[in-house]
Amino acid sequence: MKLSRTLAELSMLLGIVCCVAPALAQTDRAVITHNSESITIAPIVYGIEKGFYRNEGIHLEFRFLRSDLAAAAISGGEIDYMISAGPAFRAAVRGLPLKIVAYSFKQPFFYLLAQPTITSIKELKGKKIAVSSPQDTGGLAAKVAIQTAGLDPERDVTYISIGAASVRFAAMEVGSVEAAIMPVPWNSRMRQKGFRELIFAGGLMPQPMTGIVTGALRLEKNPDQVKRVLRAYLRSLRALREEKQEAVRFIAGRFSLDAETAEDVYKVVLQTMSEDGTMGNAVLERYLDDVKKEPGAKKTIALSDIVDYRFLREVTSSTR
Repeated sequence: MKLSRTLAELSMLLGIVCCVAPALAQTDRAVITHNSESITIAPIVYGIEKGFYRNEGIHLEFRFLRSDLAAAAISGGEIDYMISAGPAFRAAVRGLPLKIVAYSFKQPFFYLLAQPTITSIKELKGKKIAVSSPQDTGGLAAKVAIQTAGLDPERDVTYISIGAASVRFAAMEVGSVEAAIMPVPWNSRMRQKGFRELIFAGGLMPQPMTGIVTGALRLEKNPDQVKRVLRAYLRSLRALREEKQEAVRFIAGRFSLDAETAEDVYKVVLQTMSEDGTMGNAVLERYLDDVKKEPGAKKTIALSDIVDYRFLREVTSSTR
């Protein structure tokens, strides 16, 4: 009796393993990166927490990595995706085989914050500003903000490349820099600590900065995975729009915000988030023209060489 029960249990366990094993075998592991803990990661991390990527057979792992390193790593096949579409766009114009397959937000979420004793941007002349990199989205936002005060953004201030927003925050707390460019929701945290918010730099530059970027080789060799990532990504965008209470709780928990601040951040997300994962060609063409003027840019590159919505449109049409 005992032996027969044991054999029955073993048979049941074997059946479970046989059912589960194929599903596990079909799960792809992929890594996606961003350079900072900012609200721009929401469509990815919310989707991971909700299981949208897992439901598509993707074990999507989110990591932090500096944008320039991520772009190089994708080109070399060492990581799979990145969120920082602005830096990827610029890298593609310089020849890296990167493809932007979707966009998340219509403008970057960056604020310029300063020490409490500084009351205007003009007072930053000769001072140090913390950025992730002078060439990435935050660095460009800082330069645009500095320029609004009539200062030369290349000569009148010094940019200190410090990396993640948390490290920039720490630099401000110890007073090693006079100002920092910070993404939402770090601006709220810093205001609560007494730092002065000088300007919403993102509002000065409606540019294509965040989305989903991968390598040209991945589109060719593993299009099915890209489609599944995009399908989950679209579900995440839709859920963020439709699930207000749950999305606000997610924002509050992920970024350690009180409920009121989290709701304010959520309103900004709704106002600036792409409805379908795309950005208009007019904005992209203007951005391409600007980037082509920079040193090292390929003057003959076309927008279609960088932005590829083919898979996004295919996934969109199949999920309607």
